[in-house]
Amino acid sequence: MFSTILTSLALASTTLSQSDASDISDALRTEIETMRAAYGVSGLAVSVVSGDDVILSEGFGSFENGPVAAQSQCGLYSATKALTAFTLASLIEDGDVNLNARVGELLTDSPEGWRDIPLWRLYNHTSGLAMIVTQEAFSGIAEDPEAGNTAIYEIVRELPLDFEPGAHSRYQQSGYAVSEMIAEARLGQPWPALVEQHLTGPAQSNDTVYGQITDGSKSVPMISSAGGYVTTASDMARIFEALNAGLIANRDFLADLLTDPAYMQDNYGLGVILEDVAGETTIGHRGGGARANLRYAPQAGVGVMACTDQVGNRELTIHVGEMVMRALLSGEAPRPHIASLLYGSEDASAQTLVTLFEREWNNSDTRYGFEGSEAVLNALGYDRLEEAPAEAQTLFALNTRLYPDSANVWDSLADAQLALGEGAAALHSMRRALDLQPGNPYFQRRVVEHTPN
Repeated sequence: MFSTILTSLALASTTLSQSDASDISDALRTEIETMRAAYGVSGLAVSVVSGDDVILSEGFGSFENGPVAAQSQCGLYSATKALTAFTLASLIEDGDVNLNARVGELLTDSPEGWRDIPLWRLYNHTSGLAMIVTQEAFSGIAEDPEAGNTAIYEIVRELPLDFEPGAHSRYQQSGYAVSEMIAEARLGQPWPALVEQHLTGPAQSNDTVYGQITDGSKSVPMISSAGGYVTTASDMARIFEALNAGLIANRDFLADLLTDPAYMQDNYGLGVILEDVAGETTIGHRGGGARANLRYAPQAGVGVMACTDQVGNRELTIHVGEMVMRALLSGEAPRPHIASLLYGSEDASAQTLVTLFEREWNNSDTRYGFEGSEAVLNALGYDRLEEAPAEAQTLFALNTRLYPDSANVWDSLADAQLALGEGAAALHSMRRALDLQPGNPYFQRRVVEHTPN
């Protein structure tokens, strides 16, 4: 019955009957609570919207300041960039922003090396602008209530580019500071006001705000397009509903813009990370060490947001988002992440975890999902590396069997082998990593450093 409901939901965004919506909500609620308990996370807020229906908008457990409810506030951190992407789509549709305009046209005093950089490269981390957050002067700017994006610009413009524009995609915030400064100068409003005008206002989501200015402690917004927003489960549900209704921008326009390969590099687009789920392109972002995760499937009209105030959260928000999104898009019953089984095991020895994992991996009827399991196994291994390197090696070795084409897992195995004094085996693993990513300077340096003279 439930699978049939989900299948019809995956085929088209329609209004569900009250009983169907209740069935879906109950099934998702059960799996989310099971995962939360297994991950050891005290509190979680979740929004799930499909078409016209709010499937979930509620809290699980408790945040530090009390029980989590639909109105409990939590930080989005870098997941704020998804809000920026939605706002940007509205601005572009209205003709207020030209993504192909060159920085030299938009900032007449910009450095010569910046002049031919198109605006869109500032949003997908391919501009080559120097990273501001690693500069010594940034801490002083961040603490100054009168400083803003212009102060960042004055520092970054004096620094050489980190790389030729378009040569790489390197996550940083400088591009957002500069693009935000450009938008504010040309449109005459601070970025949070533009977000309110083009996104939160139409959605009537009054609790999704730039956190630094809500208490009056920050008089000048700074890099607010890249982070710093807070939201609630109920507010995010309203934003997803507004996106589906075309109140932010025409849904087809938004989908085409934010999934356009022309603006994409390494699966990163205009402020969003693109991921394929059940054959559907989804857009979104995570932030705060996985304290927040926001994902939206524009064609299907499915949105998911999960957030927690717990720093050590084992990426629960990421796995909940994957579980919910896959269930709604595929028509399958929701499946908790394999990490739930591993984290919930009473016997946490590496060999037991490997046995549990392999049993489910080879089980065609497994009830678990495996998206991102490479990262889970790696994290479990590094948890043990210092105190029990042999245990770490067992987990890393499993990763190399499951994901032999991943350079990262071979590099991790090398760390355990070095810790165990197995130099020759470690060098072999390092060379495997380098073979998979021959242009990676870190892998190149490791091989050179550990090759006997």
